[in-house]
Amino acid sequence: MKKTAMIVAATGVILLAAAGFFGFFLLDPVEWADERTGTGGIAVYGLAVALFLLCLWMACSFALFRRDMGRLYQLAFYDRLTGAYHFSRFRQEAAVASEKSGNCTLVSLNIHQFKFINEIFGKEQGDRVLKAAADIISGALCVNEIFCRESADFFYLFLRETDRERVRQRLTAVMDRISRYGEKTGCHILLYCGAVISDMEGERYSLEQMLTHVMFALAKAKETHQNNVWFFDSVLHEKERLDHYVESHMYQALRDGEFALWLQVKRDLKTGKAAGAEALVRWEAGDGTSLRPDQFIPLFEQNGFCTKLDMYMVEKVCACIRGWLERGYVPLPVSVNQSKAALYQADYVRRVSDTAERYGVPSELLTLEILEGAALENAEEFDRTVCGLREKGFQVSMDDFGSGYSSLNTLGSLHIDEVKLDRGFLREVSSGANERMCLVTEQIISLCKKLHIRTVVEGVETAEDDRMIRGWGCEAGQGYYYGKPVCAEEFTKQYIEK
Repeated sequence: MKKTAMIVAATGVILLAAAGFFGFFLLDPVEWADERTGTGGIAVYGLAVALFLLCLWMACSFALFRRDMGRLYQLAFYDRLTGAYHFSRFRQEAAVASEKSGNCTLVSLNIHQFKFINEIFGKEQGDRVLKAAADIISGALCVNEIFCRESADFFYLFLRETDRERVRQRLTAVMDRISRYGEKTGCHILLYCGAVISDMEGERYSLEQMLTHVMFALAKAKETHQNNVWFFDSVLHEKERLDHYVESHMYQALRDGEFALWLQVKRDLKTGKAAGAEALVRWEAGDGTSLRPDQFIPLFEQNGFCTKLDMYMVEKVCACIRGWLERGYVPLPVSVNQSKAALYQADYVRRVSDTAERYGVPSELLTLEILEGAALENAEEFDRTVCGLREKGFQVSMDDFGSGYSSLNTLGSLHIDEVKLDRGFLREVSSGANERMCLVTEQIISLCKKLHIRTVVEGVETAEDDRMIRGWGCEAGQGYYYGKPVCAEEFTKQYIEK
């Protein structure tokens, strides 16, 4: 009976001790031990101490757990550098808010070429720029508006404002403040904003759709190369759908032969006869859809598919010329456009040569057209490829000469066979407003003659254009005045069979 009372008493002490740890009081269990109890008393006393220490450990562990959970919460949901939401938290909050409150605007804000700020001014300065940007964005938000730092130089904003002009004003003010901060610290900061309103032209977008659409708007804003806000609209929506169609069907289209060969004649200005043709591509889908080159070529250049299309077109041209030869016709040389990415492939020359040999096409009938911009990026490697092609007997033409990259050094340093003058020369001169440009064009053509480089002027559309380029001394012209692009079969009827 006495031992039982002692155990109950000891248990009470432990409860009081635990309560004392949380801020009440702590009792000494020694007073409850009866020294006259002997071994039993010592056991009870030991049990009481053990239970006390267990409670103490549990209480400490709970306190540490709460502290660590707070830290984990901060790490999970907040950006350590700026204090802004992480993207995952932003996405959760924005999804709930957009469903509850209806209309909203999602904004993507990007600091242009931020990596160079880090490289030139150091990472510490880069971090200060990001902190300042986050503070400026945070200060510009209204009640129930949120933002996050998605990556190093990329922010998302969720705004309640849906009036386009008001959104533009607010975002422009944010960008201006960030740019001014950069000027004070010696950094030139350029920012782009893409924005999409949840309810546009009667169509309601979910947050997931908005996250996709806003990136198209941001890409469009980047094309302006200045602080700018670009809104997603029906035009961009159609472009987005087209890009999705192109990327999801391009491999199948290549397998099914949907990329059709079209040809546009080049006219010899001395004889008036056809001097050759340029190969052009049209996408003629199996469902009856027809796409122009400008609707898919830029995307192919971005995603790298252009290298596959380039070799496909080389093969189509070789097959066309082979058909002319087998039918006993005198073939015309055909030029085919090649992308920068294809040109710098290690086995490019071999692949072109193997294709021509496989079809039994004389190499002098095939001209590879290459944009001048590709030459200027790595002139030495470019010229090695050009020389490799010419050693195999192929002709090399520089396309769009004078489209913004041109340098007379190009003519002297590269071993090319032909220069195609950009239609911009013709437009400026034919307007009669730029006599200096006329003199420049004449001198370029004269220089090409001395270097034994053929000249072709593109974009000839009128008799006056034809008269002008003849006066310059050009060898050939190309444009609607001489003939529109036609399919390979029609070209054969018009220019080969005759």
